[in-house]
Amino acid sequence: MTKPAKHISIEGFDGVGKTTVCRMLSERLGYEFVEKPLHYLFDEGNSFAEYLRIRDKVNACPNRDFTATFYGLGSLYMYHLYEGKNIVTDRHLCSNYAWSGNGENDDVYEFLLKKLGKPYLTVVLYAEPKTIKARLLKRDPRDSDIARISESEAIYKKMWNFCKTYALKTLWIHTDGRTPEQIVNGIIDCLSDVNNESATDFVEAYIG
Repeated sequence: MTKPAKHISIEGFDGVGKTTVCRMLSERLGYEFVEKPLHYLFDEGNSFAEYLRIRDKVNACPNRDFTATFYGLGSLYMYHLYEGKNIVTDRHLCSNYAWSGNGENDDVYEFLLKKLGKPYLTVVLYAEPKTIKARLLKRDPRDSDIARISESEAIYKKMWNFCKTYALKTLWIHTDGRTPEQIVNGIIDCLSDVNNESATDFVEAYIG
């Protein structure tokens, strides 16, 4: 399986600042920023239109084996496209599991981890529900994710379980009261521990 050189995955609920942090972090590190990798397969140029159309149909399907596999294909395709490159991604397997994992499709994630391996570092950004709501309302008062804020606690619990179960090297950052610059600085500081070859016992860290 072809793979990127290093992969930093930014995970979290909508409205916590993932995309902003991804862009800033990739610029600081000189990494490629990747989001919605299947759009490279479905769309031309910088358009996301066809991918979003297909994604909405996929998300409407109640079969979680199907949705888990769809997003997993995106990860597989991304690793093919960015072979040997350093990447920062807006979501990866952790978010896939949080939304599609149901305890009966663990074999899908075990297959994906076997083929892809673990990200170099998984960063989970989280915030209080009221903060998420305020950010989503500011972004777009019609955002459909506003109605799902009540699910945020359960989603983060599933992310925690996924990272623990598969021993992902994980950095958890509470984004309330922190600027994107401060969050990126925290990630870069954490990378020095991950980069230290003697730090083989690094499993997770918190910026709370």
